[in-house]
Amino acid sequence: MNDDMIAGALESILFMAGDAVEISDIAATLEIETEQLESIVEQMMEKRRRERSGLHIIRVDSKLQMCTNQEYSHYIEAALAPVKKSRLSQSMIETLAIIAYKQPVTRFEIEQIRGVKSSYSVAALVEKGLILRAGRKKTLGNPVLYVTSDEFLRHFGLRSVDELPELNLSEA
Repeated sequence: MNDDMIAGALESILFMAGDAVEISDIAATLEIETEQLESIVEQMMEKRRRERSGLHIIRVDSKLQMCTNQEYSHYIEAALAPVKKSRLSQSMIETLAIIAYKQPVTRFEIEQIRGVKSSYSVAALVEKGLILRAGRKKTLGNPVLYVTSDEFLRHFGLRSVDELPELNLSEA
């Protein structure tokens, strides 16, 4: 296998791995000496720096990893921002429904209704912009109150929370 094929195989391995991979494991897979692989990696790293490539190969101890060039991070964030609106898990949907119907509500009140901890779901919903912190409840500990956001309304195609379907608690 020539150096170009080794470089191509290395890129493929690192791309698919996502995480750092041991140099010795890659060399064994490609059936070459570690020293030869390290020499090719150095050439690849220098070429990518010189060409201002969007992808770089970095060393992490005795491992290699493919990552994006930090110079382009703002483009990545801008392009992938809509991806943050990924599907909601069942626990997030339950938490969001409680907040939508009971707002303003504290995390403790949410957990009493759900019967399980809801810290992760609340934090994820805040991060996604579907709920907001709306002050603190005037009670022991002054817990944070949560309400739905305008993004929540957009996400579900509502003009206001008044358009939420009525709860029929007799079926629950």
